[in-house]
Amino acid sequence: MLGELVQTETDDGVRLDGFLSVPPPNAVLGDSAGSDRRHRVWIVTHGVNGNCFGSNLLKTVADKFSCLGYSVLLANSRGHDICSFNSGTVPMRIGSQFEQVQHCVYDFNAWVRMILGRGLQSWGIAAHSLGAVKAAYWISRSQPQISKFVAISPPRLNTQLLLTDPKRASVFQDHLQLSQSLCEAGKPEEVIKVRFPLPNWVSAATFHDKYGSGDKYDYLAYLEEITSRTLWVFGESEVRHGSVNFLDSDLTLKSRIEQSSLFHHTVESIDGADHSYRDKRDDLVDCVAAWDAENG
Repeated sequence: MLGELVQTETDDGVRLDGFLSVPPPNAVLGDSAGSDRRHRVWIVTHGVNGNCFGSNLLKTVADKFSCLGYSVLLANSRGHDICSFNSGTVPMRIGSQFEQVQHCVYDFNAWVRMILGRGLQSWGIAAHSLGAVKAAYWISRSQPQISKFVAISPPRLNTQLLLTDPKRASVFQDHLQLSQSLCEAGKPEEVIKVRFPLPNWVSAATFHDKYGSGDKYDYLAYLEEITSRTLWVFGESEVRHGSVNFLDSDLTLKSRIEQSSLFHHTVESIDGADHSYRDKRDDLVDCVAAWDAENG
């Protein structure tokens, strides 16, 4: 997939980097409608600790959209990698250790602004893990002109749900108390070691934002506000055998969709797949391509 390195800056002064691929005018595309797809951009973005350049999963998804004739933007968020220092207008530490989920609105808006500035259309967004949580939050809050949304394995960020974990609830409660006490003591950027729900090193403010904000970032809390045609896709092993923030998420979504007649939402699970879709990435992209074809 050929393209160019691109960058944009958010309204709060964060510089973001990405890779944009636009099929050439003479490209041989997948079907008779392919020529119209050149101007439609899929934003493809990463999860926690990741970045748009290093994820084989994202590259596989991006290659599939490119083969279907779309333009593709592999996009970093401010949460890329574990820790970084912003090279944009406003000095600040960024990366997964210091991000707050709500700031994704700035990131996605900046990328859409860049896309529109090039005479292209921000057509869809495909995002993995925490990136999918951010995309769902952005769509529900900002109502951007996004026609399609592919949410790949989003965890449920819900405080009360995580407190029900039969084995690790007490560990989670300890993390919550520590992060809150550090924030109250004026030390929100102090980094703590986290064991649940995701082993990691994060700042107190970041942990409390993600996991101590009730259902603020739980996609089920605002499912009705996501009006784009949406595919929710999970690995079978994570929804059958994973922790409480993944367990049976596909079944819960299907039930909500049925009860509320939200039939622009589709839910799929990939047999035998884990959260990273190891050895199952062809199955994942085939599922996405089939859904894309069915939804015009």
